[in-house]
Amino acid sequence: MTTTRTTVEKHDDELDEEQLLKGIPALLPPEQFRQKHRSRILAMLSDLGDVTDDDGQVIQSPEATKKFLAMLGDADEFFESIAADRDGYVRWATNLKNSEQIFATLIAKYARAVGE
Repeated sequence: MTTTRTTVEKHDDELDEEQLLKGIPALLPPEQFRQKHRSRILAMLSDLGDVTDDDGQVIQSPEATKKFLAMLGDADEFFESIAADRDGYVRWATNLKNSEQIFATLIAKYARAVGE
């Protein structure tokens, strides 16, 4: 069964995303991505899809947990690499709360922008 997302649901998701990503340092806009950036973000999206269920929860298995944690590390390195101010990014990312949600949201946002 396919569900159609309403405009209200999309708007609510955008507000949630905006709130979650509030305060993130400036990152390279997706329209300036080279192929290596597009490929890396889409690979992370694929990895994220491999380890989460339909509700976005990490599948409860040691393999999925390991892959998820590795993907989070890759995401952190990737976003640092495209930060306008890398030192500012590192300060922001150090002791970051909700990092799993934030990185998953950033991956999804950038993947949509480059054409997942």
